[in-house]
Amino acid sequence: MRNVWAAVLATWALFGVLALLAWTRPQPTANTPQSIPSAVVVTGKNGQSHLVVVKGGATSSHATTRTSPVPAG
Repeated sequence: MRNVWAAVLATWALFGVLALLAWTRPQPTANTPQSIPSAVVVTGKNGQSHLVVVKGGATSSHATTRTSPVPAG
């Protein structure tokens, strides 16, 4: 039973170290956000498919894992 508790403790210690490293990692800064075009397939009246390329704006449309920036210091 001691080996089981040691394995559980080692697992939680590993998770703690990984969480600390992930939290203290500096966030990458991008000076100019790039818009990534996306392709959409549109079906017309007669059932014919068309490929439409939509260019995105300056804002990103994906979710991030951080809700606020980490304070420096």
